Amino acid sequence: MNFFGMDYYIKANVETNCKDDFPSGLSFFFEQVGGFDEKSMVRQVEKILKIDLSTFQDYDFDGEENPNKHWKNINAFEKIIDNLLLKIKANPNYYKKVKFNPIDSPDYGFSSDKKEMERMRQKQREYEKSPMFGFPSDNEYLSSNKFVTDLNQLKNILKCYKKYGATKIKLSYY
Repeated sequence: MNFFGMDYYIKANVETNCKDDFPSGLSFFFEQVGGFDEKSMVRQVEKILKIDLSTFQDYDFDGEENPNKHWKNINAFEKIIDNLLLKIKANPNYYKKVKFNPIDSPDYGFSSDKKEMERMRQKQREYEKSPMFGFPSDNEYLSSNKFVTDLNQLKNILKCYKKYGATKIKLSYY
């Protein structure tokens, strides 16, 4: 488990010997870190490629009351990934349409120096006034093709699950 943040996990409805590490880049992408709502990379990619990726937002959150709620048909889930890969292949420059904030988010921290704390607060206020506030920074995940690599890695996990007879998967986030 990552003690520095939250991550996605994937699980099959049967026991397997598969390496079932949800790709960390995809986890970061679907967490929508740095971008909010319609400005997030996920939502922008959905609009650009005209695809619904909401199934990735349907996950079991640690400690949820109904742990059976979020199981998905493995073939339907795989079909969404295949469709996304096809759309990317048909639109290889899709990532150039994604809007990113050119200004790096200010460091959040604490200082016992009142002037330093005021400087940090002022920098945050200026950042929030930027017209690109709410858009993520460009971590080059899309343009480097790591997104496609991670989607293929996820497909390989599903393939392995199916080899063991899995019919459903569940995403978790904690």
